[in-house]
Parts: sequence; C-alpha cells; structure tokens
Amino acid sequence: MGIIDLEDLKERIFTKKNHDIGRVVDVLPFQSTKRTTNLNTEFHKISGDYVRHITEIRVDEMAISSDIRENKSNINILSEYIASEIDFEDDEARHDFGKFIDEYLFNQKRLNTIHPYLFNFVATEEKISTEAGKYARFLQDVLLQKDQEIKNFFINKETDDILTELIITNLDILMQKKTDYSFPKERYQPFLPSISQLYKEDLRFLSKHKEYFIQTFPQLTHYYTFLYACQLLWNFEQFEDGDMDRIQPFYYAFEWESITKRRKVADPLRGYKFIQGRAKNLFPHIHTLSQLSHNKWNDNYFEEEPLPVMSYHKLYKKATEKGEDYSLELLNDMNDLIAEYTKWRGIRTPEKAGTLEKAFKAYFECVKEGTSSEVASKYGKSIEDLAASVFLKSRGGIGYVLNLKHDFTLLLVAVSVKEERIPLNQLYKELEKRGIALDYYSRQELVKLLDSHNILDKKSDSGDSQYVKPIL
Repeated sequence: MGIIDLEDLKERIFTKKNHDIGRVVDVLPFQSTKRTTNLNTEFHKISGDYVRHITEIRVDEMAISSDIRENKSNINILSEYIASEIDFEDDEARHDFGKFIDEYLFNQKRLNTIHPYLFNFVATEEKISTEAGKYARFLQDVLLQKDQEIKNFFINKETDDILTELIITNLDILMQKKTDYSFPKERYQPFLPSISQLYKEDLRFLSKHKEYFIQTFPQLTHYYTFLYACQLLWNFEQFEDGDMDRIQPFYYAFEWESITKRRKVADPLRGYKFIQGRAKNLFPHIHTLSQLSHNKWNDNYFEEEPLPVMSYHKLYKKATEKGEDYSLELLNDMNDLIAEYTKWRGIRTPEKAGTLEKAFKAYFECVKEGTSSEVASKYGKSIEDLAASVFLKSRGGIGYVLNLKHDFTLLLVAVSVKEERIPLNQLYKELEKRGIALDYYSRQELVKLLDSHNILDKKSDSGDSQYVKPIL
C-alpha cells in the first residue's frame, strides 16, 4: 500500500451505497437523517446521562422492589423508594413523607439537583435517549476527557444538610459501579484542546461554588458544545492552515441592544453568517478527513482499535516534515483516491492536483458534490438547532445573530474573572478566548451591565483603569 490505504477504503466504504466513516472514530454527535430541535432550550435533559459517563456509575432501578416500580402512584418512583427505606409508624406517615420528598426533589417532574451527586439520578427522557447518549459520550470524550477532579466532584456525597444526606444515603444503594458493567471506549475525536482546557478550568472554578455550579453547569456545557462545533467548522474551512490550537472569536450582541446591518455582529465573515453559510460543508469535511485518515501515518494504523481522525493541518504537517518525496507520494495517493471516489459516486473526475493544498480542496469539493445536499444541510443545521433562541436571536431582515442573554453574560464574567479582579480590557480578552468578540457598542453595553451590578471599579474611562470585580 501507499501512504493512503486505498484498498481498505475500497472495501470498507466504496462498496456501500452511502458515505461511511470506516475505521475512524466519529467527530460530532450530529445526525444527517433528522434535525436536532429539542435540545436547544432543554440541554439540561442530557445532564444526567453526561454525568453518568463522567462518574462511570449508573442507576439500577431494578434494585427497587417490584411493588414500588409497578405502583401507579403520582409520586415519582425515587421519592417512593426513599420513603420506603425509612421506618414510620404507619403507611399514611410514609405516604405523606413520600409526597414531601417528591415536592422537594421534583419540580414539574424534573429532578431538583440540590446536590451535585444527584446529577447521577437525572433521568433521560425516552424520546431523546439516543441523542442524549451521543451527546453525553461526545462531551466526555471531547470536552472533559475523563478529568479526575470533576469526576470526584460528582461522586462526592458530603453535605451539611440532614435532609440531603438522608436522600443521598438511601439513593446510593441504587448505584452500580463500573465493575458491574462497562461504558464503551472513546467514540469521538477531540480536535480543539484549548476549548477543552478552558471548559475544565471553568468547571473547576465553579465547583468551588456548589450552588452556582448546580445552577449553571448545563448552561455552560451547552455553550461549550456550541462553541466547539463553530470552531471546528471554522478550522476545517482553513484546510491545512487550520491548526486547531487557535480560537477564532465571532461577534456577539446583547439580547437587549438594537443592531443594524453595519454592526460587526451582522458581518458575513465575522458573525454567525459565516457559520450559517458554511455549515453545509461540515458533513463533507468530516467524510473527507475520515477517508484521508485511513493512512499508515495514522497512530496505531495496523492495530484493530478505531483510528483517530487526522486534520488537514496534521496530515499536511506530517508530509512536509517527512520531506519532498513523501509529500509527492501522498499527493499521488490523493489523486488516485479522487479518481476512485468520483468513480464510486458517478461524478466528473477533476484534473490531477499539482500540490497537496490543491489536492485537499479538490478532494473536499468531490466529496461535497458526491454528498446529498439534503443530508449535508440537515447535518450542518444541527449547529443552528443547538443554539436557536439561546445563543442565537433572529433580528428581522438581518437574520440570526450570535446572542448573549443577561444571566449567561454574568456566568461568562464569573468564569472569566474568577477570584481576583482584572482590568476591563483583560475581560474582553478572556471573552475572546471563549469565542466571543464584542464591538464598540456592545462593549459599552457590557460596561453598563457591570456597573449596574456594582462589579466595576471605575478609576477613569480607560479600559486599563477600570477593573472588573469577582462575582462569586
């Protein structure tokens, strides 16, 4: 074989009707057959599945007696179970206590996570169980990456509240440890280490403020999921120049401010319009890279484990580091691959590329042409579905723009500032590290917001002479 294992690709992919990722792991939890419309405003619903992937424990409801499981009571099964584990004088007292626990623990059937440990018990609705499982695995593999400190936070049962201690103690026997079953191995490829690092830093800081963590954990995780998808698309669009270490901030506007088409938030290259216009490229980029990753330079290629997906940048860097002969060999392999792919999809074969840079773009264009436009559109619009009405707002004729709500802005300020006050200009830099740029007018709005919450030390109008105080 050459550098690219063309024979393997022929056998694994080019004999099938539709695109397949072959031996490599997946990149995003998006679907190409339907759009994700029920997670944008209810991202908290996957938090239980996600935390159980973090802690590697799960709830075994079969440990609850069949009498309780089969009882058609209005009280949640967990509330009934807790009440059943405590001695009472009579059944009426037990029932009353069960109702009390139910009102305390459940709000409109949703578990009230009064303690981080209780995230392990947040049930996943059956109608979103498939999506929730994919997102939970993705978040663990790509963002958290088995961070031990965060895992310890979610398995720590310590509390200074007697009622919470009673609840945790009685629910704990329902937990199955990892020795009783196994989670699947990593299924998603982490591409953007700086985003993962920031996410973990922010979670560790919030974990020092337990109540605020409980309140904001789903929201922060939701944002980082959206950020990751946007940044991944931006990097893919740079081809060999997308080194995955740099975050490209996009312009946001505050929900309450008025904007015009001249604002940077409405710019076709610096705002959401860039993401919106290129989202349909996400599916062909992923399949282009999945196929190119079937190469002998890939880690553990000759072993049976699923392969990591190599970025354009990584593959290009490998070739240039190895020298001109290897670059030429890879180029020839790619031209052969293009010919084989176009034959499979029944599309025109372009002229042979003369450079690796041109070959990357040529193969991507072939995969794009060979992909159903409906499939590519549905897959790409998962970004919009993930953020609509939360991190996106429709602005009439301008269309969707990136959006910051009041509570989320305060969360961003909290994790950006952390324990010590920082200059206002440093806050802008911290926001940009998290993918958020603000133009002059939005910065003025942020100053007003900080001032209204009394967290701005204003020595003068200079950004270096104004300090933002910690919120927590």
